[in-house]
Amino acid sequence: MTSSSGTSSSASGSSARLELDNGNSMYAKLVVGADGSKSCVRELAKIQTTGWKYSQSAIICTVEHAVENFCAWQRFLPNGPIALLPIGEKFSNIVWTMDPKESVDRNSMSEDDFVKAVNHALDSGYGPHPQSKSFEGGNVFSWLKADSTHEGFEVPPKVIKLASQRLAFPLSLMHANSYASKRLVLIGDAVHTVHPLAGQGVNMGFADALCLSKVIAEGVAVGPDIGEVTLLKKYESERKAANITMMAILDGFQKAYSIDFMPINVLRALAFNGAQYISPLKRKIISYASGQPVTSFFHMM
Repeated sequence: MTSSSGTSSSASGSSARLELDNGNSMYAKLVVGADGSKSCVRELAKIQTTGWKYSQSAIICTVEHAVENFCAWQRFLPNGPIALLPIGEKFSNIVWTMDPKESVDRNSMSEDDFVKAVNHALDSGYGPHPQSKSFEGGNVFSWLKADSTHEGFEVPPKVIKLASQRLAFPLSLMHANSYASKRLVLIGDAVHTVHPLAGQGVNMGFADALCLSKVIAEGVAVGPDIGEVTLLKKYESERKAANITMMAILDGFQKAYSIDFMPINVLRALAFNGAQYISPLKRKIISYASGQPVTSFFHMM
């Protein structure tokens, strides 16, 4: 198998071989493709994918706050959600979904104007703050804040400046038709990409890595070759079902939030509001999304 750059790979006998552009070769019992949505490993293995493009783009960047941010925040806006994801100290990553034209306009803004737009979107823009324990059926925007220990609306920490370049890219859904072949396996974005609205792409990748490590450990314990397809298919069997389920849920969310029709808006808002006050349901949703029990809350606005 050969890529457009001339690098090629093969899998036979007791190891896989990767031939590099410089003429050198590398050998391994197992090649793990964890090289992103445009995976060269997947291309070399000739594994086909299924999926479609969304009529949305996302702007991503790193921002700095005046204080530390310990929580992940997300707000659903008319053109798509904006997420604020802590990465340590006073820094967070922004993932802001919008229509393609808006992404071009916002990506070309001056840094000061973009920071103002981010703070506007995260806080005071698009309507008043919600009142605790209240619900307005006509107001369809939602807050999701992870890892909170109490009920009540809070404002995310203010962004004071950009800490990286802004990047804009089109959004799509993609799923590999196969996760594994002899001496090769795919994980993370190399095997699936999803809409970023719930921040589940990274969690799905972590779950892939955990599952694969367990399968390999079990294989080593009983002695089989870790590159054998029969062993790797155990990983595929477990993760494919879970990933397809999560992808279907996220695609449903994306479609639901793409509809601006008042009866649908009210039903959508009622569903989030109900999840806030039905504790067993809320815990189950959070546990499924995060992979472990955490405390969180939903607020309507």
